[in-house]
Amino acid sequence: MEVPGKKLQAGLNAEDTTYCQPCEQDDEILPAEAYCTVCKEFFCSHCANVHRKQKMTRSHLLLDKSNMPTYISGIEVEYECTAPCDIHPKESINFFCSTHQTLICGHCSVQNHRSCHADVISDLSKAFKDGQEYGDVIKTIARLFEEINLCASDVEKNVNVVAWLAENEVFKLRRYHEEVNKYFEERAQALLKLIEKMKSKDEELLGSLKPKYTNLKSKLEEINVTLEAQENNMIQLFIETKRVKKLLEGMQNELADIKKENVIHHYEFRKDPAIERLIASDTGIGTLENILTENTTTSAESDRGTIGLTVQGDGQMKTIEAAEHTVSQATDLTVLRFTPAKDIPMKSPTDKTDCYLSSMIHLAGSMLLMADFHNNKVNVVDMQTSNMVFKISVPGQPWDICHLPGDRVAVTIANKGIQLIETGGQLTLGDLIKVDGDCRSIAYHEDRLIVSFWAGKVAVLNKNGHAIRHIDKDSSGKELFKSPFYLTVVYESSTAVIYVSDHLKNTITKLDMNLDIISTFQVPALKGPGGITALGDQLLICSYGSSTIMILDLSTGQMTQLMGKEEGIRKPMFAYYSPQQSKLIVTEMSNNSLKVYNKIK
Repeated sequence: MEVPGKKLQAGLNAEDTTYCQPCEQDDEILPAEAYCTVCKEFFCSHCANVHRKQKMTRSHLLLDKSNMPTYISGIEVEYECTAPCDIHPKESINFFCSTHQTLICGHCSVQNHRSCHADVISDLSKAFKDGQEYGDVIKTIARLFEEINLCASDVEKNVNVVAWLAENEVFKLRRYHEEVNKYFEERAQALLKLIEKMKSKDEELLGSLKPKYTNLKSKLEEINVTLEAQENNMIQLFIETKRVKKLLEGMQNELADIKKENVIHHYEFRKDPAIERLIASDTGIGTLENILTENTTTSAESDRGTIGLTVQGDGQMKTIEAAEHTVSQATDLTVLRFTPAKDIPMKSPTDKTDCYLSSMIHLAGSMLLMADFHNNKVNVVDMQTSNMVFKISVPGQPWDICHLPGDRVAVTIANKGIQLIETGGQLTLGDLIKVDGDCRSIAYHEDRLIVSFWAGKVAVLNKNGHAIRHIDKDSSGKELFKSPFYLTVVYESSTAVIYVSDHLKNTITKLDMNLDIISTFQVPALKGPGGITALGDQLLICSYGSSTIMILDLSTGQMTQLMGKEEGIRKPMFAYYSPQQSKLIVTEMSNNSLKVYNKIK
């Protein structure tokens, strides 16, 4: 490699010859006449004169030919500090203050660091490259490159997640929108058909009356003609008049019958108050809430949809589809009266012990899904045919059931966790979510599971079963629950709240979604409260200890008795009322059958 300022030529003294380095770059070979100690460069006489005249270099020390180095290899290459000082930009950094661990120039040293220990950077830097500090910096740079690459990878993943999440939520919203529209279209069509039916019935009735009064009018005209014809014959007029009187009495009776039959249906369309509240609400159809903010890539939940189930009974296959959220007209349970109907047997030859039917949920139509705690099974029951149509075994004792988004339900398994069950076709077991404790009741709300535990705790869990928050004591530190066996989530004025029944404390506790206590309900008639079912603005509560079924009006806080021992209720566990079937279904302790009550019309 050629070095500026030195030309390799044949002969022993080639390395001792020096030339003007600036001229050499222009391919001119001129002997060196001077050497700059600052620039460390050889100059010819012309270049030396220029170097002395330039403003930037006129202060440089130039050695003449007699004092300058004789050859380039004898010059030790030195590096100068050229970085400007932050405080004195016209000065270069030459020192390092070890006291303040900062870089300084000569001015800084005199002005602010007189008492400090400052080292010359040119001395410190000689072995710096081989030292630990430089090595640590290089390692830090390499590690930072790696972390930046990982961060960039995570950002790209989150870009994909953001796009996927938006697409998924839009799909869910549109799907739910279609379900709501479908429901309202079906309800509208049902009302239109009912109106048409009443109209046709009234038109048929009125059509049947027309020939009757027309015939009656014709007879009356004939009578009138007959009498007018006999006006000049008094004897015949007398006779005809006597005959007519009996006919007129009959005709009056016929007219009275026509008048009685001339009754039509008077009806008017009345808006559903629940729908009116929904329209007036700012959160109608749903809300968009931030449920999780993390700096890691997360997978989104499956979308909300319908619960589909295919069961076999009486040799026929039945396909069931149920929307998770439906809009139904509220039923005032307090005004309903019931009469006992035929019980539905639940114990089958494959069951090893008596049934313990701890809870149930409605799938669709006349179908119920029911937990059998003692036999480790979940059963499907048809309310319309009063038959049990399907059973599936689960890995433990099932206690409570709730709907999940998509074709799934979640079942709490005592001391095991939460069993997911796919209901898209034949019932099939899904994942088993492990939880910390003996879980009992369960509800679902916006990608969270609300679960009660045998030990006296209510918790909000994420989809993996990890507790986000829990409550077991009140604000004074006292034990809040003893046996919170059942709970449910209810919307009150578009706000979700939780109701918890405590079997031993004889209370119903209302919590917000942060598990803060809102209120507590307790009446003497409520003993050993168990299953809770929401219907409109009312809760159907089983009172095990008093053998009654109570109704809690959420708008007033009043609690009244629906049924009791007089109606044959004995230690009820769970109750469900179906407005579509007009049936009340009740499970009882140590009873292998479902008790069924029909609504009295």
